[in-house]
This record gives sequence, structure tokens and C-alpha cells, in this order.
Amino acid sequence: MRINLTDNITKANAETYSRKDVAALFPIADKTIAELCRENENLLIFPYSIESTDDRIGESSVMSIQNTKDPDIVTINTGNVMGFIGVDNLQIKIQSRFDVGRDDYLLHYMLQRVMSFNLFDLSHNNEQEDVFDFIMFMFPYFLKAAMRQGVYREYQTFKHNDSNLKGTIDIGRHIAKNVPFVGNIAYSTREYSHDNSMTELIRHTVEFMKTKRYGQSVLNIDRETIQNVETIVENTPSYNKNERSMIMSKNLRTKVHPYYTAYHPLQTLCLQILRMEEVKYGESDDEICGILFDGAWLWEEYVNTILREIGFTHPQNKLHKGGIYLFEDNSGVRYPDFYKDDMVLDAKYKRLGGYDSVSKVDKDDVHQLMAYMTTLHATKGGFIAPLESKQKTIPTSILRDKVSTLSIFGIEICKDAEDYNEFCDKMNDMEQVFVESLKL
Repeated sequence: MRINLTDNITKANAETYSRKDVAALFPIADKTIAELCRENENLLIFPYSIESTDDRIGESSVMSIQNTKDPDIVTINTGNVMGFIGVDNLQIKIQSRFDVGRDDYLLHYMLQRVMSFNLFDLSHNNEQEDVFDFIMFMFPYFLKAAMRQGVYREYQTFKHNDSNLKGTIDIGRHIAKNVPFVGNIAYSTREYSHDNSMTELIRHTVEFMKTKRYGQSVLNIDRETIQNVETIVENTPSYNKNERSMIMSKNLRTKVHPYYTAYHPLQTLCLQILRMEEVKYGESDDEICGILFDGAWLWEEYVNTILREIGFTHPQNKLHKGGIYLFEDNSGVRYPDFYKDDMVLDAKYKRLGGYDSVSKVDKDDVHQLMAYMTTLHATKGGFIAPLESKQKTIPTSILRDKVSTLSIFGIEICKDAEDYNEFCDKMNDMEQVFVESLKL
């Protein structure tokens, strides 16, 4: 069963569902995202390091289930995450509340911009195929991140039967193979190898994708991906297509390595891709599997793809880069979303488009932006939000110093595209309108 939701569903706009139909969701409802990640290795959350986000996404929940007056009927409320999550035979698709229709173009478009992959087409005739295509398009991004740390290596045990003894003699195997003695000795060695269960899992994923719609195109999407795939193939000489189930079994538990950290999400994604051939998501009926994105993080990173082209600085909290200091002794470090020259901007994944005055924006958001402006001696500040309709004017308020201003900017979200290519074209036009609006 498939249920389509949007993010930030509240009690006021929630739809009703049969308690029996959504029973599989009760164990995960109201659990924090951090808890779900700890308990379910096959659930990917972006940003990957949820502890490093300013909005504390790890403390929020994916969804909550509310009772109604009818004991057999419930409603589902959602948080600030988008993507796919599945448990048992129930699949949940959560799209942006700023999207219109069931095509979920906005989520795909933001991911395409942020993660630099290309969507060739979006066909939604088959819902299972829809999820598979989406996850498959993510593969080059995860592969690049992992391969930049080098080809994964781990100790492997190799069995030999020759005269070049250099390991531990295997008595039982030696007697079975070398009696009468002909000069060979059965022994085992333990060596650091690139050909291991992790790289074999990646190889099986590559070979599997080659047989699927768009798969070959995804693997040839750019030069770096092509080279990464070639490297994986070169380093997995023992690949055997009949051993896929065995290799998947060896990867059911997360490989924790202090250096190869980027291989964890890649390992999870590979298992998801290979399992998409099956109806269910997880290893067992109650296992949770999926890929989710923090809406606030994704919106900010999407806006960055636009603003960096016109010279804005985007501080990176996780990497401790680009921060500003509130105090003269270089203490009180803060990380504005964007700043350039005389302007500071704050990305907000909120409905601000209907506001006619900045005074209606959450006071904590206003205070934060003003603190950044004061520290940077900027006279222009603004919030950047998704717009459900075109702004007739840019709401702007003058501060009491009679010099500084705060504005509500936004990017209109296309709602009338016939297909995904048209959606992209119209979003490009609306992004240009947004850039022009910053020249107040």
C-alpha cells in the first residue's frame, strides 16, 4: 500500500486513514529521527550528520498519528522532512507542501540542483518504479563521496594450495587435497584487499543498474562517475553475479570505519537499490528503510546554488568555515546563511509569501537576522522563502535607525508545468526573477 503525504501536515489539514491500514506505522510514529536512525541502519537522513544541523532535525519526528472520535480512524501529521520511508508492505511518500499535484517535481528539482545529478525523465505510471528511479539517480552522488576517500579496503582471508607457503597451514584441507604429497601445501593468508564485501556490493549494484531503465545513463552521467565505476570493476575480480544474495547478507550490518565514513550511506543505498526488485523495503517485516531529507536544509542548499553564482558567501557550520564573531575577542561564532557586501540573507522553508510586512515574521528569526546585520555592518537583510504565487511587491520594513531594511524575498514555485522539463525551465525563469529582486 502506498500513501502520499506532504511535509508539515497539521491536525487542521490532515487526512483520515483506517487504523488497520496504517498499523505498521505505529512503532515509528512520534519517535525522533535520531532514534529511528540508531535503530534502523537502512534509513538514510539528509543531512547525513543530523547532529550538525542548526534546526535540530534529529529531535523532531517523521510523523505522528492522532486519534479521532472514531476509534477505527486516525490522522497522520508530518514534520519537516521529505522523501520515502517504508515498513512492512506500507510505503510512505512525503513531498513538499509547496509542490502542486502528485508528481513531486520540486523535491526532485532541488535534489538535482544540490547534488548535481541529472534526471532524464520522470514517469509516474508505476509507483514502485517511481521510488526506484529516484533512489537510483542518487547513486553517483554517494559513489563520488565514498570514492574520494579512496577504494574501500579491509582484511580478507584467502585460501591457497601451492608451494609458496606464507601463511597458516590448513591441516584438514591439506590432507584432503595433497595426499599423496606432491609438493603443494594448503594454507590461508589474511591480507588487506580492495576486493571485499563492500566493493563487491557496489559492483553488484552497478551490474544491476545496467539492466534497468536509465541505469546505464546514470552510470555514464559524467566523467567522474565513469571513472569510479571503472575503478570498482577493476578492483572486484572475484565478482560473480550468482553471489548477489550472499554479498547482500554480508552487508546487512553497517561497516563502521574511522576513515571510510562516506561508505556507510553508499552501503545503505546499494542495499536499497538491490532490494527494489522485491516488493518490501527491509530485511524483516518490521524493518524501516528509506531516504528522507530535512526540508529546511534542502531549501537552504538549493538557494545556495543560486546565490553562489552572484558572489554570496555561504558559511558551513559543519566544517566551521565562514563563521562571523559577535564579540571583539573572537568569541560568539555564528553562521549566517548568506552574506555579501552590504546584505545578509536567511533561507526559510516557511510560508512567508502571504506576509505584507516583515513584522509578521517569527520574532526569533528577525532577531537572529538583525544580529548578523549588526555584526557585519550590513544595512540590508532579508528572508528567502518558497512562494506559492508571484509577489506583487517585495515586503520591506525600515528599521528605527532609518537606514537599515529587512525584506521578504522568495522564489516562486512553478505549479502549472505539463512535464518535468517544463518545470525546470520555468523554475530557471523564476530564479532569475528572484535574483533581480535582490537589487533593491
